[in-house]
Amino acid sequence: MATELRLKLLSTEILTFLAVQLIALSVGWRLVSTGQVDFQPVGQSIWSFLIAFAIATALIILFIKFIKFNFAYKGFFALILFVGSSIVFSAFFSEGIAFVLAVAVVAVRFLIPNILTHNIALFLALAGVSAQLGTFLRVPAVIVILIALSVYDVVAVFKTKHMVIMFKSLMDRGAVMGLVIPEKLSDFGRPTHHAVKAKMSKSDKKQFIMLGGGDIAFPAMFAISALAEYGMAQSIGIIAGSLFGIVAIHFLFIFGKVKALPALPPLAICSIAGFLISFLF
Repeated sequence: MATELRLKLLSTEILTFLAVQLIALSVGWRLVSTGQVDFQPVGQSIWSFLIAFAIATALIILFIKFIKFNFAYKGFFALILFVGSSIVFSAFFSEGIAFVLAVAVVAVRFLIPNILTHNIALFLALAGVSAQLGTFLRVPAVIVILIALSVYDVVAVFKTKHMVIMFKSLMDRGAVMGLVIPEKLSDFGRPTHHAVKAKMSKSDKKQFIMLGGGDIAFPAMFAISALAEYGMAQSIGIIAGSLFGIVAIHFLFIFGKVKALPALPPLAICSIAGFLISFLF
């Protein structure tokens, strides 16, 4: 039964997800405690975020269509890792030390390109970006954004399928924009391209799960926004709720007949539920 449920894989998914949330929470706590919160008006921030998201998506699609050099994609990915990890380190160290550490993270990721180094680098990048965004967006804005992007996620995966094409195209060119979750701990030492080939193969037997960066980042962003506006209890409620979403995604993936699933809807529903339930305690 445990084999059928893939409980080892589920435990790795949960620990991986929690790692990003806890890093983001620690960075967010630091930003909040030092007064680095700059909430924007709700209506303005919703439209600004969604327009920026649409523009970024369009640019990535154009990038994929016209730019064929893998080096450009790796450079783009390296920039994301650098910016995100810089935010994390800047919360605790001087700018000079933060810069050196961020460069080191990017260097290790590309010099030792295995699943472990990839995940650690992306942990930091996602946590940093999420924490920073969480200090700009109020909770009502985040909830509206989560709902809007959940609808988009379903359409983009099942209807237009451009999300799947984008993810696979970036992955094939060396910019793996998601966390790679293997079932066996020993597989963390495998080259990242091994997981990419497995996911691209028609004979893939679901030996890896890939959680998109946004699916990890948005719950963390929500948690930091709640931390800044309400407190730790609401932030923990969101993270706890998100864990139920991860479990739901796991079983949908294991027992479903499709290889790609829109993960944001269950995460959004569960994190919003966790936020609301937190007020009961």
